[in-house]
Amino acid sequence: MSSAPLARAARRHGVATRYTDAWGTGRVVSDETLAAIVDALDRDRDDAPAPPVLVCWDGVAPGPESLARAGIGDATAGRAELAGEHGEELGRLRSPAPGPGDHTPGRLPYGLHDLLDRGQTVARLVSAPGRADLGWRDRTERAWGCVAPVYALRDRRDLAAGDLTSLEELGELVAELGGDAVATLPLLAELATADGAAPGQRPYAPVSRMFWNEAYLDLDRLPELAPGRARADTGAHQGATADLAGRGSAIRPLLDDAVSTLVERAGGRLAAFRDFCARRPDLERYARFRAAVELAGPDPRRWPASWRDGTIPDGAVGEGAVRRHKYAQWATDEQVGHCATSLRTRGVGLVLDLPIGCAAQGFDPWAHPRSYVREMSIGAPPDAFFTSGQCWGFPPPHPEAERSTGYRATRACLAHGLRHAAALRVDHVLGWSRLWWVPEGAPADQGAYVRYPVEEILAVACLEAWRADARLVGEDLGTVEQGLRATLARHGVAGMDVAVFDLERRPTRRLRPRRGGVALLDTHDTATFAGWLSGADIAERARLGLAAPDDAAAETAARGATRDALLDRLARSAGLGEAERADPLAVCRALLDELGRSDAGLVLVQVEDLWAELDPHNVPGTTAEHANFCRRFPLRLDEIATATRAREILAQLDAARRAGPRRRP
Repeated sequence: MSSAPLARAARRHGVATRYTDAWGTGRVVSDETLAAIVDALDRDRDDAPAPPVLVCWDGVAPGPESLARAGIGDATAGRAELAGEHGEELGRLRSPAPGPGDHTPGRLPYGLHDLLDRGQTVARLVSAPGRADLGWRDRTERAWGCVAPVYALRDRRDLAAGDLTSLEELGELVAELGGDAVATLPLLAELATADGAAPGQRPYAPVSRMFWNEAYLDLDRLPELAPGRARADTGAHQGATADLAGRGSAIRPLLDDAVSTLVERAGGRLAAFRDFCARRPDLERYARFRAAVELAGPDPRRWPASWRDGTIPDGAVGEGAVRRHKYAQWATDEQVGHCATSLRTRGVGLVLDLPIGCAAQGFDPWAHPRSYVREMSIGAPPDAFFTSGQCWGFPPPHPEAERSTGYRATRACLAHGLRHAAALRVDHVLGWSRLWWVPEGAPADQGAYVRYPVEEILAVACLEAWRADARLVGEDLGTVEQGLRATLARHGVAGMDVAVFDLERRPTRRLRPRRGGVALLDTHDTATFAGWLSGADIAERARLGLAAPDDAAAETAARGATRDALLDRLARSAGLGEAERADPLAVCRALLDELGRSDAGLVLVQVEDLWAELDPHNVPGTTAEHANFCRRFPLRLDEIATATRAREILAQLDAARRAGPRRRP
């Protein structure tokens, strides 16, 4: 295909032929990249075009002009009927040229509805609230909380990895200190070592974004197991790292026994289990997928051909394994729900996390093959931190195919994440507008941006947030398209502001996060605050080969100048003393006080910043070079609760937040 026809085909699919990089330079996408992406989009496309999608904000039915723009003519509009998402009749929409008997229904109920002409869908209507925070609009906006990975938490039981009881205890500690929220990293499904998974975990590359990670279960709270049985079988662990994949393997015999006991006892819990299974139509397929992994390995491409289309026939896999995985999902959902409810009664909201994608050989692409483009990967173009770009290995959603399903996979992921959450953080929310696609086998810098219908995805997200009475937080860091942040804010999706990024640019200016957004000093993908302040992150990246010696030396000098300018400012504005300049906890407290007095809606504190931890949870760009997402905290929760400096820092933050009206998630 010559360049001109290829460019036209790319534009037809929403593939950008050029882009502006992180340094403001215009870049042209190669013909090879465009051809690979266009070919993948064409190959996975249905012959019949998908019906148009009309967004009905606040339930306002589309008028004649909107119908006409969607290609719905007078005759079609005059006889088409509106069917609700559960098949109920909602009436007829007024045609562009209204005739006798035409009428417009009142404000549409929220949901995904079909406009039918002679039984065929001619348009899909997404009726959604105009904002994703309607349940919060009568609440004030000065909350604070703590964020920590569950696996890192240690309580008096000192298990090999934290569990949902540990998360609940962290929330209780936050409540005791006057806080409003506890946030954590994804709690989503991952494979066990028995399935072929490597030790450790990859919370941002789950096997599914629609199901829980059963390794977070507190087995001692399962009524189907004898008291103390799980503790005796799995034991405690004093090591510095947590291995959830190993724990997932170790608990299988206990889950087998638990589900057998459930069936033997019958009664109300068995009825509740069966009801849960009946209400989750994808659960049977997920359980069969996991059973197939146990039997045939973690790569569906190596499974029998008859298993690769998203269905596994009866009798092909062990029914005991299927039943165990269904029970594990029910039990985990029950404990996540109990944790959220328990914390809510204490005034603390649970903030969960939704990754941008899932493993290429995971359940979601297998179960919803039309919704994903498996020969592509999501990533990011080169920037100052990753000069070669990034390739994350997640198959991107197919914009047209996912749209034609009524955003089935998107809705399922959002609904699961919001099910028990007061708020859901959406990782790389920029992907609702465009994603960087990298063809299979190509380097990360040889990709292109692919456009997504952001208004439609926003409407679906607002709908799911309304259904859950929860809020959405968009991780809108990095290279953001002009106007996208304003669009997200207009629809009530809170943005994120990370202080270490702002301080790199303007250390002499007081921190001013956005009104109503979420503010943090640092995140799981950055250095810890003490690591950033000392420059330990630069030295670590140099040691790992992620920064050349000359670049590391220049960055160290620049960081030193930034640190000095910051400390000088804090000496003037916060009374930071000479001795405190060398104390990362004193600097942390002063900056958290600034965030606390700001207009941010929620200020979150990374728990490890309360003792000036240097080792980050994750060093982006590494795999085995750094122990990512498995470091346990050196302190137990009860030790954190009694640590004088930690309590002083959080008490000062609480006082700063109380300077104005408060919000309880």
